[in-house]
Amino acid sequence: MARVLVTGGAGFIGSHVTSQLVELGHEAVVLDPLRSHGRPEHEPILRYRREVLLRGAELIEGSTEDKEALRRVFEETRPDAIVHAGVLPLATVALEDRQHAFESILHGTVNLLDLAGELETIRKFVYVSSSMVYGDFTQNPMPEDGQTNPKEIYGGMKLAGEIMTRSFSLALKIPHAICRPSAVYGPGDVNGRIVQKAVEAAVWSRPLGLVNPATTYLDFSYVGDVAQGIVKALLSPVENETFNVTTGAAQTLQDLYDLLRARYPEMPVTVEERASDFRPKRGTLDVSKARELIGYEPQFTLETGVAAYVAFVESLPAPEPVPA
Repeated sequence: MARVLVTGGAGFIGSHVTSQLVELGHEAVVLDPLRSHGRPEHEPILRYRREVLLRGAELIEGSTEDKEALRRVFEETRPDAIVHAGVLPLATVALEDRQHAFESILHGTVNLLDLAGELETIRKFVYVSSSMVYGDFTQNPMPEDGQTNPKEIYGGMKLAGEIMTRSFSLALKIPHAICRPSAVYGPGDVNGRIVQKAVEAAVWSRPLGLVNPATTYLDFSYVGDVAQGIVKALLSPVENETFNVTTGAAQTLQDLYDLLRARYPEMPVTVEERASDFRPKRGTLDVSKARELIGYEPQFTLETGVAAYVAFVESLPAPEPVPA
């Protein structure tokens, strides 16, 4: 594939996808509104994305929500394939700003698919979804054909995006792939996911709150592995399939905390036991299908991934202390 349009390509997952595509010799065009949910102290991380991960890619500032502007991007760049990672990234933000979530996740996806149908040269459309589409896991490990029953807005809209992807793919004959990551972490994150919060709390001596750490299981997935799965789904001749792209081994928040505390024994933490939460109960995702069909092979365990992530954060300038 000569040219790949990566929406959200300056974001956390998208920038790693872009980096891997360029490294493999493909031409990457990044479309991104360049909005960030990070704080001012995260500017060095955003600079790392722009200057390191996006090196060699063409960057266009813009959003999938503006269809006419998007049409101009298509006309100017003439992509051969699309990786759609350019949506609002957090379940908490989707809950607080539901209209933005709709415009970003669903409207933007339909705009892309519709224009891809007009272009008639798109070889594959890859939709980056989420394990939140499953809702409370009903199987362990959770396979791609397991029950999807989202229990919050973000997961519901992500699942709607999957349905639109499949429907447009069938109607307009656009080959597609759907990738479902989970609990992604690693260099470049500024969106306030739990591993980012925990690592920054350890390295920068920030307060950390954990809810139900001993009973909260997540399939923590290193961002480089997730990007590998997305790229392989794109480049594989396999079409019209859905893939879990995770580590394939759930661990608890307590496991994460214990890993960090072994290195930073003084890291501050408070633990809260809560009866319920809007997030679904999750666990291990089954990655055997991705292994078999597209050659996906995660390289990082939680231990090695957290070590790599800690080394990255330790290399950053320390921010100013949080006022007491």
